[in-house]
Amino acid sequence: MNEDVINKLPGDLREVAEIVGVDNALALVERFGGTYIRVPKCEGLLRDIRDNSIRALYDSGKHDIRALALKYRLTDRTISEILKKTNVAVPQPLLDLFATHLK
Repeated sequence: MNEDVINKLPGDLREVAEIVGVDNALALVERFGGTYIRVPKCEGLLRDIRDNSIRALYDSGKHDIRALALKYRLTDRTISEILKKTNVAVPQPLLDLFATHLK
C-alpha cells in the first residue's frame, strides 16, 4: 500500500517519502506544506567530528600522523594541520547521529 501512495506523490515529495517513509513525509507536508525548506549539508559538522576523532586517536598514542593519514585518506600535512587546531566542541547527540558516517 505504501508503494502505491509513494507512486502517486509528486516529484520531490515522492523522493522524501522513499527516504523517510510515507507517514513522515505527510507529517512534513502538514507542518511545512506550501513553504520551502532548506536542508543544509552537514559537511562542516562531519569534518569537525572527523577532526575530533583524529585528535583523540593521536592523543591516545596508538596512532602517529602517518597512520592517521592512511586511515582517513588525508595527507600528513592535513593531519598535522588538524592536530594544530583546537578541539571543536560537537554536542553528543550530533556525534551519535553522524557517527555511522565515519566508520
